[in-house]
Amino acid sequence: MATVRHQPEGLDQLQTQTKFTRKELQSLYRGFKNECPSGLVDEETFKMIYSQFFPQGDATTYAHFLFNAFDTDRSGSIRFEDFVIGLSVLLRGSVNEKLRWAFNLYDINKDGYITKEV
Repeated sequence: MATVRHQPEGLDQLQTQTKFTRKELQSLYRGFKNECPSGLVDEETFKMIYSQFFPQGDATTYAHFLFNAFDTDRSGSIRFEDFVIGLSVLLRGSVNEKLRWAFNLYDINKDGYITKEV
């Protein structure tokens, strides 16, 4: 059975969609492919990678919310494009862009509201 591999959109297009330089995108892509050779990250792999940044505690719940925020098309996997566009907002976006991204992170059921569980 052949392994499905995802090829990202052209770097020129990603450069216009993000606030990263071509060189930065190339470096990010190398790191992404190193961790995820198929070019796609499923939720379990994302949780495993994310937990390496927080070895003292259990970050799986937060990693689940982060995964959903990056998986904008709800496909169950994160493509390089999804990752780098989200990262661009988080690192270099305006205050409003960052707030919209954070709102999306906490709008768990995507109904346009952040509600407290009872």
